[in-house]
Amino acid sequence: MKRNITLIIALMATMLTSIVHAQNPKLSELTIVDKVEVALTATEARHNNSSQRVSVDLTEALSKLGGSGLGMALHKFYIAQYDSISEGKLDELTSTYNYREGWWLTEIYDENIGEMTGECVADTTIQSQMYVRAPQLDDKQLDVTIGQVGGQLTPGKTYRTSLYYINGNKAIEICISLTTQEAPAIKLSELMKAGEENASFNVYYNGSYKYRQLLLNADSIYQALYHQLPLPDCVGYEEGLNWGEAQGLVLYATGDENTLTDYSTANYGGYWLNTNGFACEWGATGCAMFCEPDYYAGLSNLHVGIFPDRSLIDTTVKSTLYLVCGNLYYQLNIKVAIGPQPSFAECATVAEINYAMEMVPIHKGGEELLQEEYMIDAIDLTDIISNTFEADDITFCTPVFVPGTGYSLMPSATNITGTVISNAVGYMNGYQMTDIRALAEEDNSFIHVAAPFNPSIPILTIAYGIGYKDGKLSFWQKDGVREVGDYYTAEFYLYSLDDKTKVKLNINVIYVSERNPVAIVKTTDITLPAWNADKSDYAATKYDLSEVLDSLQCDDAGKIVWMAYNQLYQLTRPSDYDDLYGFVLTSNGRLLPEDFNGAVFNVGYTDGEFHSFVLNPSFDSELTTAIVATYNGKGYRFDIKVTSAPDTGISEVRGERLEVRDSFYNLAGQHLSVPQKGLNIINGKKVLIK
Repeated sequence: MKRNITLIIALMATMLTSIVHAQNPKLSELTIVDKVEVALTATEARHNNSSQRVSVDLTEALSKLGGSGLGMALHKFYIAQYDSISEGKLDELTSTYNYREGWWLTEIYDENIGEMTGECVADTTIQSQMYVRAPQLDDKQLDVTIGQVGGQLTPGKTYRTSLYYINGNKAIEICISLTTQEAPAIKLSELMKAGEENASFNVYYNGSYKYRQLLLNADSIYQALYHQLPLPDCVGYEEGLNWGEAQGLVLYATGDENTLTDYSTANYGGYWLNTNGFACEWGATGCAMFCEPDYYAGLSNLHVGIFPDRSLIDTTVKSTLYLVCGNLYYQLNIKVAIGPQPSFAECATVAEINYAMEMVPIHKGGEELLQEEYMIDAIDLTDIISNTFEADDITFCTPVFVPGTGYSLMPSATNITGTVISNAVGYMNGYQMTDIRALAEEDNSFIHVAAPFNPSIPILTIAYGIGYKDGKLSFWQKDGVREVGDYYTAEFYLYSLDDKTKVKLNINVIYVSERNPVAIVKTTDITLPAWNADKSDYAATKYDLSEVLDSLQCDDAGKIVWMAYNQLYQLTRPSDYDDLYGFVLTSNGRLLPEDFNGAVFNVGYTDGEFHSFVLNPSFDSELTTAIVATYNGKGYRFDIKVTSAPDTGISEVRGERLEVRDSFYNLAGQHLSVPQKGLNIINGKKVLIK
């Protein structure tokens, strides 16, 4: 007996395994033993998905199918799949769900008659018309949910699908048909007005479908419709439903002067409107603008844009939309003035900011652009944007650099359409920048600048890639192209045509052997004198670093490393840094390269004091710089202003022994290894050497 039980268990396991690993059945190989018709009618769901749960008695059909026990218990419902090649259905059936415990269904096309057939099969790649969900067979009773996708069924047309319940090569076909009837139109005279809101703004024509965001007063709408519209955590779209099926909130437009329409002609239950403000189809005569709900923001936000037709410039479009909930409506009066787009030149530069991005050259032997770390180590501009611009519509751009000419072809009223999308960058908004060697204006040396990639000039190589997204700048590079020591400068802009304002960004990309990024955690302004009290040497200004240590989470001031910005705005510490004298700086407050001319002043910190002085007393302008206290990847930045230096003349003549730590310069500000005969600047004082 025990052996028989073991054999039965083994047979059952084999049966289970064979069922689990069986291939999907083919419709052409099945024998349909019975067909069960399920015919439904429903009012069209213009906005929200709607469904019906139906019960079907399969007693007679199951008797024809045969089979019982374990085999029947493991049977599934199958459905036909969409064939993207013929736009028809595949012979192979599937039991795999694509929607909860069911399937989204799309209408198929009959190439023989050249039209849609009304038959729907499982698919998610194109727009669905119907859905079948949660088929359950309890003894002889089938329960199943049949639904329509809001706004996708044509009133009066019948849509069909079939479920197959299979035993071996036999099957029951459950033939489902759904016919919709036109929903009755809502008349404004039959509704009660609960509130009203006016919205008026300008839109610039730029030849595209770029939209503006219209922020609605959601609180007022809630209060006006509160007893019809409960206050949920979020009133918005859920699985494509129009503003929440549970809330029953629908956006209507004016169909003509006396009627409302909820036949959406734009995205997400929105509308195209003509110059008279009435709903129309896209591209229809007089088509002027669109108003459509924001899919993610829901009730609080509408997208408003214009049809790309230059004849709309200098026109004003007025329209009235209605938020309908039950027998109440909330009225939205929208006025949009369409004007010519301002030119880039009309935007005033209100700030100029310098940045350095250190990148380690990649040498992996690959051919593709490396983008996997694209958004890592991004430059965050969100604070600058929020503090500079009032409008939300901010664009990122760069001018074209022409060798021998400089930057030109700035965006204008006719050619600016938004951020350039580079093919090589794909989804990342931005530019491929190319390598150009250009003459520097200040000292006639050569610098490497970067400009947008121009495929018509094949000799140019990719310097780097830059992208802008959600207020952040990010960078990528091409494998095996750059080496340590390469650097590139380029100018970019953030601008708002609404504010007529722009911010210039000077971006320096430097290739280094090892990155040493410092995150600035706090910035403080400080003013230092150019000289000490008797104007004969360094000025010493006491400063307590307690707050700096707290910000850097450092327990010892001796662990702090002081750094400053070089000509590429790269935060660094020169090898010849002197603890007492500090940093040797140029007139623009940047680090002076070793053995390079142009020293103007020094700033440093040691022994609890800032030390500052002007190297050349004849320089009488106010000087600015920045130095950073760094520790463990964090930085506390001091934006320093050094007061102007008086012309003191020759302060003294001396012939005493010179210390090794003394600093020597001639009157032109050139660094000297040893003093020379004549006037020298030694420790900030004019000294005559005989």
